[in-house]
Amino acid sequence: MALACRHVFPDTRNMTISALELDKHIDATRNTIRTDKLDITYGELATMYEGGELKISPEYQRLFRWNIGQKTRFVETMLLGIPTPAIFVAEDDHGRWELVDGLQRISTVLEFMGLLRDPDGNIKPPSKLEVPSPRMLLAGLDGFTFEDLSYRSKMTIKRASCRVEVIKVGSKNKMKYEVFERLNTGGAVLTHQEIRNCIFRATDPGFMDWVDDLARHQSFADNLGLSELQRDSMFDRGLVLRYFTMKNAAEEFDHDVEPFITDYVRGVLEGKRPFERTEEARTFRRTFDLLGGALSDDAWRHYRDGRHRGAFSVYLFDVLSVGVARNIDIIERLTLEELRQRCVDVKTNPEFIKNTGPGANTKPRTLARFAVCFQILGAGGTTKKPAGKRRSHKA
Repeated sequence: MALACRHVFPDTRNMTISALELDKHIDATRNTIRTDKLDITYGELATMYEGGELKISPEYQRLFRWNIGQKTRFVETMLLGIPTPAIFVAEDDHGRWELVDGLQRISTVLEFMGLLRDPDGNIKPPSKLEVPSPRMLLAGLDGFTFEDLSYRSKMTIKRASCRVEVIKVGSKNKMKYEVFERLNTGGAVLTHQEIRNCIFRATDPGFMDWVDDLARHQSFADNLGLSELQRDSMFDRGLVLRYFTMKNAAEEFDHDVEPFITDYVRGVLEGKRPFERTEEARTFRRTFDLLGGALSDDAWRHYRDGRHRGAFSVYLFDVLSVGVARNIDIIERLTLEELRQRCVDVKTNPEFIKNTGPGANTKPRTLARFAVCFQILGAGGTTKKPAGKRRSHKA
């Protein structure tokens, strides 16, 4: 009995219009990025780096943080001839390449060869290998520098092949940033703010310099209580952008904060959102001067059993900074003690407490926290306070 052959190709006659429109949208978006791929040796990449044909931006270079054990393992990988992952570069109008992904690997090789420059342009000392575990296949690498290796081993490293994916000139800038963000999101190497810094500094370096300046504002910087690791990972810069995002667009928040911040800032830089830097900076400084004067580093800590306790809380940072900023003219007519008490009233409000904790990063609970804060800071605290000397703000 002959078997009927079922048609295996999609019947486009029965496809919905929306599916066909989706295909058109996919094609149009794919056409905004042009790519190429080639295999090149690490020796050739090193030569390109020395000649300025391969660039690593200073902001990106600051994120090179593999420890010596990780560096040693990668050198071992090259010496054993084990394939290494591809790197991604973006081609500029002059044909030069800028590294988009692969910083840890490329920097490890350049540093080992004694060619890597630090973010200030100075040549870093060549690295000396340290075997992190006797279980490494080449435990004898311990203590070796590149110059200590035999000629054959040096050539093995230089001739090791690397697949390079090139984002060609002509691709839209937005697509370059999408590639960078998607390649670097989710790894243990970069934080969301470090990714934003690299993406947006390429778009508008002046804007990121402006953010850096605000992050150094004394009443903001001195009261965060950040660890060295948090400062190194630009946590404070992330808080500056978080403040502006929530101040100006909190009602649009849905669920995931980090992409929400990124999308908001991208909209600002693309001119799709109103943002007057001079006035925004003035309100920022007024806000954190007030909160710093009233509470110092207690501003961002919960209040329990009659005193401030615990570590920095982003929930408190959001509602108090935005609550003060949106009611700045009212708040400036209060004494510092009155402001302090109103902030405590927010922290101890049952409705606010109910909407914090695990699972609180949803739109309804986020907006509920803001509603409590706006009511208390803008309309008055939950208890009456004695009148005192009013604090005037000097712009």
